Amino acid sequence: MPDKQELNDRVEQLEKRNRELTLLLESAFELKHGPTLTDHPFSISVIHSLVLALDSRDPYTAGHSSRVALYSLWIAKELGVSEEECKHFYRSALMHDVGKIGVPDRVLLKAESLNEEEFEIMISHTTIGARILSKMEPTERMIQATEVAKYHHEKMDGSGYPEGLRGEAIPFYARIVAVADAFDAMTTDRPYSRAISYQEGVEELLRCRDSHFDPLVVSAFNKVMQERNYLKGGPIEQQLDSHPS
Repeated sequence: MPDKQELNDRVEQLEKRNRELTLLLESAFELKHGPTLTDHPFSISVIHSLVLALDSRDPYTAGHSSRVALYSLWIAKELGVSEEECKHFYRSALMHDVGKIGVPDRVLLKAESLNEEEFEIMISHTTIGARILSKMEPTERMIQATEVAKYHHEKMDGSGYPEGLRGEAIPFYARIVAVADAFDAMTTDRPYSRAISYQEGVEELLRCRDSHFDPLVVSAFNKVMQERNYLKGGPIEQQLDSHPS
């Protein structure tokens, strides 16, 4: 007979899996009900193929692209981006990691910390992704998609990559995806790290606002997660503001 702790662990895992499936279903709905193929030359079937190719290479990050795209969409809507623009942005966010197709398995799937050479190979996924997406049409969609792929690992203080951009020099949509991407990385189990809770993930984003993340984007995401009941307790942002670290 399982003890109380074991039962609690099982419940927690089931709740986590339920959240993941809910997010994937909602993400699939957004993709299906976005612009038609005539509106979006980079077809839905191509997007699906690229995302599935990424997911099949690394089981630990399966669903990552879909979740990041969905979080990014929520943030954009909260920040007042138009419905039409959100539909196109969702697809750009979905393809943010497409460059990892060009990263060898020995680096992409390595469970231990990367050495300097391997890290340089890993970060090249940003520029590889930008090159892949540079063939998109029309031009304005290509620019948005390539900026998201290339700059979603830049940080507000200039310590990110690949170009060390600072503040508003980082494209707006890349700043949104940076928050969504970091949150999903923190709240998903990886070979080298155990997932933290959604609550802890948002708290970490709030602690790193200004230095790593756009504070307006982080605030918007915090609000969305509160309103969607993904977080427990009171307003996290107010709590952190009143108790500075």
